[in-house]
Amino acid sequence: MTDRERTRLISLAYGYLGSLADSEDIVQEALLRFQASDRTAIANPEAWLTTVVTRLAIDKLRSAQHRREVYPGEWLPEPVFGSPSPEQDAITRSRLSLGLLYLLEKLKPEQRIVFVLREVFEYSWQEIAAIAGKSEAACRQLMVRARAALSRSQSDRGTDAPLVQNAVAEGIITRFIAAVQQGDQKELLGILALDAVLIGDGGGKVPSVLNPIYGADRIARFLMGINGKHALITHPALVNSAPGTLTWLDGHLHGVTAVEVRDGLIRALYYVSNPDKLTPRRT
Repeated sequence: MTDRERTRLISLAYGYLGSLADSEDIVQEALLRFQASDRTAIANPEAWLTTVVTRLAIDKLRSAQHRREVYPGEWLPEPVFGSPSPEQDAITRSRLSLGLLYLLEKLKPEQRIVFVLREVFEYSWQEIAAIAGKSEAACRQLMVRARAALSRSQSDRGTDAPLVQNAVAEGIITRFIAAVQQGDQKELLGILALDAVLIGDGGGKVPSVLNPIYGADRIARFLMGINGKHALITHPALVNSAPGTLTWLDGHLHGVTAVEVRDGLIRALYYVSNPDKLTPRRT
């Protein structure tokens, strides 16, 4: 099995699970099953492995549902940063942003699987039906329900506007970092959308916001307060191959933020400070 195929499978599993650690585990399990199987009976190894990874991911999602329901605060996906890496390249091609993965958490496991296969990796309905072990009609119905659920979530968060190009977003994020570090609340309010949201994930292991913070004014006051209490150093970075930030405290990585920029304004900030999710991974 080539490194390229393993990277493809990890990228697919990451779309399902939002966790690189879990994705690596189930891909390793799938590869072990492949090695132990009668390979002369497997006409298409790529399709076989995709199906096994998908079935393992469904089981993993089901078992994770309760843990995430009792998770302290919001659960955010594990960010991918530290480019370049095979994973970063694969996630760039698949457009698996933290914002999208966060929304996918609202879906049931089978809905999420179908959505990722169809919308992110562009599989045909025939291929999806074979992978999911369902009829094409059933898969299409799962997609209808997934889109309805995501549409409600996007409407609630005001994310109907398209994302801007990375070059534009990078300029806005540079202004955002400078405004926070200089304590320029007026400038910050000019960058944040009125209905912006900040979502944090400390995993109960480090201080973080337990509930989303809504509104530019509340977010600005929160950021001003945190920056005034701690000697934080923030730099622009690629997070899931989109513009974001890395924040350092006393020489240690304190958090990774994915920044969602739409219509020239910051609409969402996804701040991951759970230390278990802050180790860059490479295949």
